[in-house]
Amino acid sequence: MTITSDQAAPASMRWNTQVAKIYRRRWLIWSVAVLSHSIGLFHRAAMGPMADRIMADFGITAVAFGSLGAIYFYVYAAMQIPSGTLADTIGPRKTITMGLLFTTAGTIVMGLAPTFGVLYFGRILVSFGSSVAWLSALKVIMNWFRSREVGTVTGLSGAINNTGQLLAATPLALLIIAIGWRMSFVTAAGMSLTVAALTWFILKDDPTKAGLPSIAEAEGSTTAIPDSKERGLSVRERLLRAASNKRAWPLFMVCMGTYGAYSAFFLNWYVIYLMQTYGLARDYAATFALASAVGSIIGTSSLGFISDNIRSRRIPIRFATGTSLTCLLIMALWNGGKPPLEAHWLLAFLVGSGIGAMSVSFATVRDVARPEVRGMTGGIINMGAFIGAAAVQPLFGWFLDRGWIGEMLNGVRHYPVEAFQQGLLLCCGLMVLGFLGALLMKEPLRKAG
Repeated sequence: MTITSDQAAPASMRWNTQVAKIYRRRWLIWSVAVLSHSIGLFHRAAMGPMADRIMADFGITAVAFGSLGAIYFYVYAAMQIPSGTLADTIGPRKTITMGLLFTTAGTIVMGLAPTFGVLYFGRILVSFGSSVAWLSALKVIMNWFRSREVGTVTGLSGAINNTGQLLAATPLALLIIAIGWRMSFVTAAGMSLTVAALTWFILKDDPTKAGLPSIAEAEGSTTAIPDSKERGLSVRERLLRAASNKRAWPLFMVCMGTYGAYSAFFLNWYVIYLMQTYGLARDYAATFALASAVGSIIGTSSLGFISDNIRSRRIPIRFATGTSLTCLLIMALWNGGKPPLEAHWLLAFLVGSGIGAMSVSFATVRDVARPEVRGMTGGIINMGAFIGAAAVQPLFGWFLDRGWIGEMLNGVRHYPVEAFQQGLLLCCGLMVLGFLGALLMKEPLRKAG
């Protein structure tokens, strides 16, 4: 039977209409997915502005407080393989909603905690809930956006995500001054619950769940659709395929060094370092942390865009990791770990912008991993970031306690600049590993589409 052009025209129009719906609807779905992860970034950075209050209220040392920050990253790292599996199997919508409910419960527990042990348990719940969001958000991006858009959208996602870190700087410091750290956590719980509801009612795992063609079909690609055998891979098979991918491990090193060094200092100790070394008030010290958050927003969005447009993943990653390493060395070595205060604006901004290396690393997953194991591969790479952060944070606290000379101020240990310098040098060492990963990575082969 011959199909005339008049008969083919309506089918073509229907197809174009469906594809247009994908391109319109995906931005709302993407917004909800990345908003869920921004909640997690808020909690990662939230301990910094309230460090001295928590240490004073519970009578704990820097090592104990460092362990409170580190447990978030231990749980997060341990959950990356399960998170990738959940993203690949039950899908992002169910995974993110479940995670946000755990985050809500943990935040309430932290706000009401009568003892440090209960506070610690609440932090575990928060980290468990937050750990599943990013890989599911990446899965949404890969399912709803074309291959040539993934780097830009991943970078933009990182920028939006980092608004959570931005809120955990000066805005959180002001909220703590106004209502205390406990009620600040309770307020954050309401925010998490609201986003959980939005996720459940708005997010769709992929276009086919909305009755639309897949993005691979819309692109005219046949290679991006796994066959039924691949979709039925066991967790062990997915893990083996992802772990045997030699191109993933340099990206693991990049994330371990970049985020491990950044989070250990800027998310946990930077505000206290500025308060104790320069005598700054809490809200003013937090504005420097805000500068690093702004840097991370600009870095993640711009590096992803640049990566897509120059058609290179390796060049932006090398530039970002090299810049971060240089700035951390300047902070650690200039004037014995106490650079002029004005220099911190630029240094904090540049180290924050170096986080963009992570967004480009995640975008590279689509270039180096097959669709059926992209969630698992992303989990392995993301795990590097949190292993680095979890390992360094207690060590940073140990250096502070070791360098403490017995001075107390308002019930809180006051640490000399030499102690902070030792912690900064530790971060520099980890950042060297990230830069080495950037040097070892190979440029992935990418199609023009």
